[in-house]
Amino acid sequence: MTKAIVITLVIFLALLLAAFGAGYYMFRFAVARKDPHKNYWDPDVPLWDTNESLTREDYEKMNRNADWLKRYPYETVYTTSHDGLRLGGRFFPTDKPCRGLYILVHGYRSHAIYDFSCVVKLLMDEGFSCLLPDNRASGLSEGKYIGFGVLERHDLAAWSEYLKERFPGQPVILDGVSMGGATIMMGCGSGYPDNVRALVCDCGYTSPAAICKRTLKRWFHLPPFPIYYIANLFVKLFAGYSLDEVSAADCLKQNKLPLLMAHGKKDGFVPYEMSLENFRSCGEGTVLFTSEEADHGLAFLRDHEGYMNEIRALWERAGI
Repeated sequence: MTKAIVITLVIFLALLLAAFGAGYYMFRFAVARKDPHKNYWDPDVPLWDTNESLTREDYEKMNRNADWLKRYPYETVYTTSHDGLRLGGRFFPTDKPCRGLYILVHGYRSHAIYDFSCVVKLLMDEGFSCLLPDNRASGLSEGKYIGFGVLERHDLAAWSEYLKERFPGQPVILDGVSMGGATIMMGCGSGYPDNVRALVCDCGYTSPAAICKRTLKRWFHLPPFPIYYIANLFVKLFAGYSLDEVSAADCLKQNKLPLLMAHGKKDGFVPYEMSLENFRSCGEGTVLFTSEEADHGLAFLRDHEGYMNEIRALWERAGI
């Protein structure tokens, strides 16, 4: 073996080892649970203020509503996932005549009290009780790995069954933001219990593969090949699923429920074009609400009146 061949093999092996190291790092960075974290349900812990898209007025409004939620006599509830995990959440019963139930699904590495602090009291005043589950691998819920909606869609079906058994006859609306919205859309492929009557999906991505590849390029300035594919190999080996096995856009073709999509055109994380692609997969009964000024997950804050008009129209379409 010549010296040139040896050098070439050494370089190749070094690059291969570096690629596998980077892939494993990305797997841990993107999928593995991160504990401990701040408990934002603690009365003494304010919501964090590192989102540059939110104004001081936004944070003050969010924290006022979060403080109200922390003081409200909610119930801590649990169910079991299809793969045996104990899933936890918080149930807020309305003090009005109950017209239905909401399940509010938070985003990637986020918290329900952060994503929905300005929503829950409003819904309860309209006569809806609200369930705020912690996604697997976060908060009260067990699990080592985030599923990007591939796994969480089954957890959402389990929560829907929980409410069906506990509140027979009550209609359920699923409402999610970011990964939560994508989770709801992907769940259309496997189906929901018959108590689920309507869906709200805010700034959801088209597929886990698409958002991970985009983030790899945008945040780390790395091409998807080979890092993404190596990371996905570790996802398959350790987390038991694949980032490219489910597409929200494909699953929506099977949806028969009234659906409201929402997205801000200034979204810097999940691009608005992803909702356009998802919307093109939908049949009749789907509405896309566009906020011209909203960044990621902020359509409700930036265009509150228009958003609520579409929410009420969704209730009417669902007969709630």
